Parts: sequence; structure tokens; C-alpha cells
Amino acid sequence: MDGFLNINKPIGITSAEVVRVIKRELKTKKIGYIGTLDPIAEGVLVVALGRATRLIPFLERQDKEYDTTLTLGAETDTQDRTGAVVNQADPSAVTAEDFMSAAEKYVGEIEQTPPMYSAKKVDGQRLYDLARQGVEVERKPVKTTIYSLRFMEKNGPEIRFSARVATGTYLRTLCHDIGRALGVYGHLSRLTRTRAGIFTVESALPLDTITRANFDEVRARLISLADGLGHLARAVILPHSADRLKNGIALGVSDVVRFDQGEDNSNARLVNKDGWLYGVGTLEGPPLAGFPFSTIKPKRVLN
Repeated sequence: MDGFLNINKPIGITSAEVVRVIKRELKTKKIGYIGTLDPIAEGVLVVALGRATRLIPFLERQDKEYDTTLTLGAETDTQDRTGAVVNQADPSAVTAEDFMSAAEKYVGEIEQTPPMYSAKKVDGQRLYDLARQGVEVERKPVKTTIYSLRFMEKNGPEIRFSARVATGTYLRTLCHDIGRALGVYGHLSRLTRTRAGIFTVESALPLDTITRANFDEVRARLISLADGLGHLARAVILPHSADRLKNGIALGVSDVVRFDQGEDNSNARLVNKDGWLYGVGTLEGPPLAGFPFSTIKPKRVLN
């Protein structure tokens, strides 16, 4: 099986465990996922099968959207509901307007200090491994971008909001920071990834439907290699041009039958007229003959 599965990850298991379930049920060897979700989170987890694993780098940088619940009044050592409470305050005076005023300061390019309970490595060691040993190390702030924050509802100390963010953003750190900005502390209590790039939670498959007995239906829901890269520009090329790609030779505009712009126009899906994906190329050079490029340099060619 070559393609992508949009899985609705359930709460309580790791992203790696999702992959193990799919690998066992579908008897596939090459498999990977894009964008780790913590066990307390649910929602969109994009899984690549077969040749699709070679395309993961083109999906990793896509922005993501989350349905997020911040619980005010308690700060935990993990910055989410699984941790031990380390600070508390009365949040009853905080209004929705207070939250929006504090949250808007985090929209745009910001710096976040990676939490100790995270998979980030420092000197070759995962931070969460050090945290479990009771060791805390200095972490350098990293830049990320929060494109939008939208207030949804307030229910007692819980504030629900949606966030569209760049990859690598820590939503629990955002909740932690907003709680401190409000002066009453806070932690992440619920998290649902509603979108990752072009993949949405509405079209995601429940994990329990991925079974060997349900193989034909799963195959029918497999997203093709070309469609999985739907955010990239698309270049339909001549059949004989594919041989040049395999030899690492750049293509010119004379090799292109049709070109469609995408969200990302620095790279293009290289397909035949039936949509079969040959690979991905980088668009280079000045506009030529009506195309916004003059050459396409092979970046990832599939066999």
C-alpha cells in the first residue's frame, strides 16, 4: 500500500502506538507519521505507508489547527492535566475579555521555552527522560508562529479556543504562558488537532476501523501520493521526461504539459496525465513561456 491515511488518534495512546496498530493490521513494513500527538491529545494524525514515507519531509512543515482547552487556576510540572500541581490561584475573576486581551499578545512570531516534558533533545537526551529522573536543564527559547487564536467558550475555569500554529508549537506551553500572563496560572486540559495541512478531522478514520478484516475499505480510503501533497504546485509532464528525472536531470518548460499553482509554489508535484506521481521538483529560474519558472530540479524521485 502506497499512500496516506488520515487517522483520528484516540486519547490515551502514543502516536507510535497508532503506527504499531496499523503496521500489525495491514502487514506493512514501511510506515511513518507526521507530527507527534501526546497521549492526552486526539485528532488528525497523518500516517504514510510504503513509498509515501519518502514524502514525509514535504508535509512536516504544514501549519496545524487545534481545539484547545485551558484550565485556569492550577499550574502543573508537565503543563498539562497529567502533571502534579505546582502553583495555584483563584481564577474566578478572569473574564473572556481578559483571556482575549492576554491571548492576542501571543499571535504572530513568538518565542517559547520547550517544556521539560517534551521529546526535544538536549545534548543527545530527550527532555522527558531527564524530567522523569528529576533533572531540569536549561532550554533555549525557540521561535515559532501562532497565526491565529479564536475564543470559543468559557465554562467556569475552563477556556476553550482554537489555534492555528506553525509546526513545532507547544500548545501546553501556550496555555501555561497565558495562565501566567493572567496571573492565575493554567494548564492544558484537552487538545484536539482538527487540521494538519490539507488533512481534516472531519475526514479522519477512527483507529478501530483499521483492521485486516476491513482491508478493502481502508484501501479505498487511502489518499494517493499526489493528493497527499495537494498543497504543492502541480506540473503534468510528458511520459519520456520521467526518465530524465530518474537520472537526476532537470526538466525545462518544454517537458511540462500543464502547470497548476498551489499553496507552496517553491516545489511541485511531478505527475503524468492520470495523476501518477513521479516525484517532487524544485521550481527554479525566471518565468519562461508563460510558466513562473524555467527549470524544475529533481528533489525527490520515486521509483
